[in-house]
Amino acid sequence: MDFLKDVLGEELFGQVAKVVKEHNEKPENKEKQVNIVNLAAGEYVGKGKYDTLSAEKNNLETQIKTLNTTIGELKKGNQDNAELQTKITNLENDLKNQQKENVKTLKNYALKEQLSKSGVLDPDYLIYKHGGIDKFNFDKENNPIGVDDVLKPYREDTNMAHLFKQEDKQNYKPAGGGAGPIKNPFAKESYNMTEQAKLFKSNPEQARVMAAAAGIEI
Repeated sequence: MDFLKDVLGEELFGQVAKVVKEHNEKPENKEKQVNIVNLAAGEYVGKGKYDTLSAEKNNLETQIKTLNTTIGELKKGNQDNAELQTKITNLENDLKNQQKENVKTLKNYALKEQLSKSGVLDPDYLIYKHGGIDKFNFDKENNPIGVDDVLKPYREDTNMAHLFKQEDKQNYKPAGGGAGPIKNPFAKESYNMTEQAKLFKSNPEQARVMAAAAGIEI
């Protein structure tokens, strides 16, 4: 938490550090430890960390609650120190912004996870196409709700078919008919450049869909 020295100054930082230390040393706070981190750097949170975000959110909320209490106590004891009061106000604003960013991050990854489970190949683009994350609904735990209803018109739009997994379109009938369906020419087990070329010529959209189903981006 040394990064707070630049925000609070040595005097206030010392008081905050003392209160946090006393809080962490109490036996009853063993499961409610306060660890202040700087989220302002905007570090990318990889997929592997997603499963721990809910726990981190709860921990952050506990930290913020404890620090808000600490700030209140510091205010009472330093009412005549205008500079200190300004620093405390700035710290309060930073904490509020930190909490908002944390919630936004949780919503973003929870939504992407749900979209992926629903067969969306490019969650980022679909979120953008729908108008951003604020256009989706979330419950009080920041889990997305009503995702299937949101996806329905996109699934029904043939121009958006490339955004979804097309497991039922692994096989296709080439132009001119034939004895039966032919395997996906983009799939590893049935890769065929000649059939790919034919498919692009006869049905470019289906070619893109089948390529996406095989994990190939065109």
